[in-house]
Amino acid sequence: MRERRALQMLDRFGALGAEPAGRAVRRGRWVTVNQWEQGLLFRHGRLDLVLAPGRYRRWTKGYTLRRVDTRPWVLLIPTQEVPTADGATVKVTVAGRARVSDPVVFVTGARDAEQALYLAVQVALRELLAATSIEELLTGRGNIGARLREGLRGLDELGVEVDQLELKDIILSSELKRAQAEVLVARAQGIAVLERARGETAALRSLANAARMAADNPALLQLRLLQQLEGSTGHTVVIGTPPLGTAVGAALATTPRTPTKRTAPPST
Repeated sequence: MRERRALQMLDRFGALGAEPAGRAVRRGRWVTVNQWEQGLLFRHGRLDLVLAPGRYRRWTKGYTLRRVDTRPWVLLIPTQEVPTADGATVKVTVAGRARVSDPVVFVTGARDAEQALYLAVQVALRELLAATSIEELLTGRGNIGARLREGLRGLDELGVEVDQLELKDIILSSELKRAQAEVLVARAQGIAVLERARGETAALRSLANAARMAADNPALLQLRLLQQLEGSTGHTVVIGTPPLGTAVGAALATTPRTPTKRTAPPST
């Protein structure tokens, strides 16, 4: 008697395994299958009927009802240390969403379909990361989930379907973090040097164009000077006359010189 009670307690808390747990249908009693469920009706251990949502009752003995929740559930794979194609090890966490696609296969195909699904995701994750480098893992993170779903095998035998899979976390080692930070800094410095060179090239090109226009149109220099004078005060500028000393020098250079006659002093 004590052993029987102990087995009943273990069965209540799921310690005896993952066999499908059902509820005995008493003769003439109503049973209800909810909107989000599918009912599997067994008689003497053999599947007799799949029940849609609604109320049912049977007038004979030997029936057991197993309800299967068809609503999607969150699929969370805890942190896994997985080697990549580079030979380095990263820690990743996978999250997704799964649902029951075939209640009959979900109950009869595996002893614990959810545990089998977790194992299938872990195996697919290791196979995928073994062929993926760290750079591809970081840059193509959005495509990893789709590739991971394509790598899942054996879902038809479990009666489940995975609607979504994503890499929730990617944890690198301290050495890889430092190396990744150095790569980002070097890339940012290279972009800054390139932009500085482009700016200097554009400035030199503008100066060359301005010099060419000034050589073709000398009046532009005076217009530019007037624009500069509008924003400044306290200066006196004379436009249109040569610099100081130029006219006097030019006059002296063009005036002919008359020879001077020297006379001897009178003799005493």
